[in-house]
Amino acid sequence: MQNETLVDPTADLASALELGIALGQTNAFGLVAGRCSAAQAEGIRRLREQKLYKGSIERWDDFCPKYLKMSRAEADRIIRLLEEFGPAYFELSQLTRVSPESYRAIAPHIENGVLHYNGETIELNAENSQRVAAAVTEMRHAIPKKTSALDDVTQELNGLIHESDVQQKIQKLARCCFAIAAEFEKIARDQRLGDTRFSFRNTLALVRDEMARLAEQA
Repeated sequence: MQNETLVDPTADLASALELGIALGQTNAFGLVAGRCSAAQAEGIRRLREQKLYKGSIERWDDFCPKYLKMSRAEADRIIRLLEEFGPAYFELSQLTRVSPESYRAIAPHIENGVLHYNGETIELNAENSQRVAAAVTEMRHAIPKKTSALDDVTQELNGLIHESDVQQKIQKLARCCFAIAAEFEKIARDQRLGDTRFSFRNTLALVRDEMARLAEQA
């Protein structure tokens, strides 16, 4: 009689229980993007990092919309926010909307679940939601505005309208093109590109063809 490989039924049961517990932690996802709790964010990370989702479906891409009711890109974004900022970001975002960019400026004022502002110490809890929202709004308005590469491009293009020197125009257009290429490169490296990748490549192809056409005419 040949030896048969025995499957331990407790292994599958344990996996199913782990999946059930993790899904329970991430339940109630009728939430607006970024408004989940720190516990839910941790649950999503646990599902992905420990590959617990494989207990029900093979691919993370398919698991997210079916069980978490969100895209893979959104789930991965939540995990990145958790890894960059920790639970405090989600504790604050439960009380008031705050972008990652704003939170980076506000983060030094948050310690052990308390927001320090204007000599006040405001605990991050539901009772203080209005005070937290008001403080965050004031802090957000105090953050210096940063110009992006695209803002610089807009300024350059606006300047071209009144530019009479051809050489100056060419130099400004060159700076604009380099800035735009840099923005395209950022998008190309963005893990959230997902289903828009085809559109992105198509746009690059159109730009490339237009530049080639102009080069032939020059």
